[in-house]
Amino acid sequence: MIIIRKRIVFSRNDKTKLCIILLSLIVFIASLTQTAFTYDDYDGVKTHSSISLLIMGGIVVVGGGLLEWFIWLANPLYLFGLFYFYTNNRKCIYFLVSASILSLSFTTWNEILAAENGRLATIKSLELGYWLWVISILVSTIAIAIFKIRHKVDK
Repeated sequence: MIIIRKRIVFSRNDKTKLCIILLSLIVFIASLTQTAFTYDDYDGVKTHSSISLLIMGGIVVVGGGLLEWFIWLANPLYLFGLFYFYTNNRKCIYFLVSASILSLSFTTWNEILAAENGRLATIKSLELGYWLWVISILVSTIAIAIFKIRHKVDK
C-alpha cells in the first residue's frame, strides 16, 4: 500500500489574501460583541447590540424598516465581496465599495424606526460595535483594492 502525502503549498499572494480576510473577519466578529448604537425612545434611552441587529436586520423590512434593511444589506455585500476576493473574481471590489458606502451612510441618520407602528426615535450615539463593523468593511475594501492594484490577479 502506497500512501501519498500531498503538501498544500500556499503562494505569497494566497497568504496575503488569507491575512486580509481573517483580519477583517476578526474585527467583524469583535463588533458583534459590542453595542451598536443608543437611541432616545419615549420611555428612555435604549441600546441595540450588534449581534441582534445582524440577526434581526434581514427581516426588519417586514416591520416597515425599508431604509434600515438597506443598511443591513452591507453585511451580505461584505461577505460576498470577501468570497469573490478569495476566488480571484474582480466583482469583489464592487461588492466591498457598495458595503462601505452603505455602512458609512448610517452616520448621516438622525432617527431610527423604533416600532412597527412607524414611531421614530432619535439616535443618541453610535457605539463601538458600529465603528468596529465599519472598520472591518473599510479595512477589507482598502486592503483588497491595494492588493488588486499591486498584483493584478483578476480573471
